[in-house]
Amino acid sequence: MSTLRRAFHRAMLVGAGGAVGGVARMLVTVLVPVAAGAPEFAPPLLLAANLSGSLLAGFLRGLLEREDRDGAWVDAFLLVGFCGGYTSYSGFVAMAPVGSPWIVAASLVLCPFAALLGMRLSGGYPARPAGNPR
Repeated sequence: MSTLRRAFHRAMLVGAGGAVGGVARMLVTVLVPVAAGAPEFAPPLLLAANLSGSLLAGFLRGLLEREDRDGAWVDAFLLVGFCGGYTSYSGFVAMAPVGSPWIVAASLVLCPFAALLGMRLSGGYPARPAGNPR
């Protein structure tokens, strides 16, 4: 497969995964609070989505580091696409001015630890020094 075709294929996988992840985040952070009639649930649910997405991303990254097989679709669709769409940088930043600055602080502090925990749970961290290509 040519480099251009491979890049296009990866972009389509990332886009599809991002769409699925974004819809999943909206279900959790918007529809659940609306259905429950409790909009105050939105900030904690956004933090839960960010933490669970970071944990999943770390776990997937650890698996990819541990396995020798080609995980290009896992990396593109699940890790970059789905987890990127499911977690929400813009969402937690938008919460800060509306009285939920703790979402910003908690996300900035806890999400990297959740990703590290996911990598440790997968058994794939540290597989090799940072910065080395796969």
